[in-house]
Amino acid sequence: MITEEDLWYFKTTGFYKVRETLPGDLVDRLNEVTSRQIADMREPIVWEEKVEREPKNVRRLSKIFLRDPVYFEAASHPIILNALEGIIGPNIEVLTNKHNHVMVRPSGSYPVPWHAGEEPYDHTLITGLIYLEESTVENGCVRIVPGSHNRPFLNPRRPQKQRDNFYDSDNYYRAVPIPMPRGGVLLFNDCCYHGSDTNHSDHSRRSMTVAYRAHDAHDVIKDDPEKILVRGEKVYTGHPHPYTLPVQE
Repeated sequence: MITEEDLWYFKTTGFYKVRETLPGDLVDRLNEVTSRQIADMREPIVWEEKVEREPKNVRRLSKIFLRDPVYFEAASHPIILNALEGIIGPNIEVLTNKHNHVMVRPSGSYPVPWHAGEEPYDHTLITGLIYLEESTVENGCVRIVPGSHNRPFLNPRRPQKQRDNFYDSDNYYRAVPIPMPRGGVLLFNDCCYHGSDTNHSDHSRRSMTVAYRAHDAHDVIKDDPEKILVRGEKVYTGHPHPYTLPVQE
């Protein structure tokens, strides 16, 4: 579990580097499965270059929870859930209709443009980055604008388009790079502005991207196929349901 000081830091900056790393054998299995998926070019895939569809140009593997159970095993690992419980409480869900992908980011991969995944007024969603390989400044580690989840103003969530100049943004000067080790886990509020530079190295920079949120105790419908409870229970604290309207005389 995270400390009170860790929680204060997360609420202030919007991100938290989990102190422990995932077991090496689990990371090995993640990489083995990912390498097979890339070699087989199994769709759905986002490509670096649409005109050259070959393994070296795989940018992102989408819908990973349908590809192999090892991805969900990693996403629901106790090291991650213990940290999340200190941030969003004991009832934790994984969303399958948000993120749910592996960023492969091969050598030369173009930047991930600056964006915020959610608005500050939206239900808090935590992005978890699970690193299959070391992430460095050279190979395009994520950069986050600290505190931008607390912005009191409305800016476009996606101020840049694909292939825009990554450095031509106020966010570049406000952001901090966050290098991470192989097996490391980074949690951040998806309202934060973030992006990633070009991969200037000669190898890939693989990471899983997973969406987490607290189960909504006011949800009447509990069997949502896009929300998978990974810890706790689906509680309900709203008014009795179904609500009966008074009879009109």
